Amino acid sequence: MIGEIAALEAATFGGSPTRHTLVDGKLIGRFGRKAAAINLLHQTMNAYLQDMGLTTDLFNRDLLHAGVGNFAEDGVPDPEIPSSELNAVVFYLKTLRVPLRRDLDDPDVRDGEVIFEQIGCAKCHVPTLRTGPSEIAPLDRVTFHPYTDLLLHDMGPELDDGYTEGRAATSEWRTTPLWGLGLSEEFQGGIAFYMHDGRARSLREAIELHGGEGSASRAAFRGLSAEDQERLLAFLRSL
Repeated sequence: MIGEIAALEAATFGGSPTRHTLVDGKLIGRFGRKAAAINLLHQTMNAYLQDMGLTTDLFNRDLLHAGVGNFAEDGVPDPEIPSSELNAVVFYLKTLRVPLRRDLDDPDVRDGEVIFEQIGCAKCHVPTLRTGPSEIAPLDRVTFHPYTDLLLHDMGPELDDGYTEGRAATSEWRTTPLWGLGLSEEFQGGIAFYMHDGRARSLREAIELHGGEGSASRAAFRGLSAEDQERLLAFLRSL
């Protein structure tokens, strides 16, 4: 499905501005800000090592400094996280409940959803995807609504912070899923932090940071009436 979405978006934007990223040249990356992890297991092992300094079966050498990538010994036998614990965490992550939508009957939310489509947001923040085969029955070939295409996009100088991961360029970012967006402030102490590094403090500011492939939708948002802008924001807060 990711390949099909990439082809459709390439035709929409012209050329090949959107793409999936290959990990080791073979497997499609879908997880992480730069889509450098192929699945939740890969992403979880990355997080254990880079965020917590804990080794697993695949990443079994301690980092002296995550930013530098040097290795060091800490005297603790590796791997520090046994496979049984790692698999349990991955299973937990796979089965987390999807954030529930709110205010579905609000006329502004319904109108905002239409505007979301009209100004091109849904070209990248694709509302509906379908899972593949899964050994977990509730996840097996089901429709879900993450508002992402899981693809890399060049977001221009506005979001080019010189950081790369995998094969992504410094200005390329995987489309962030929008489900749960409206709950962000509730779980961040009442303060909004949006975009990959939290630099945007409001939904408006986050939209304004959409350069590159997102610039057309940003321009379309600027061209909306104040009332329609508020309707779009109401829709985003309902996710």
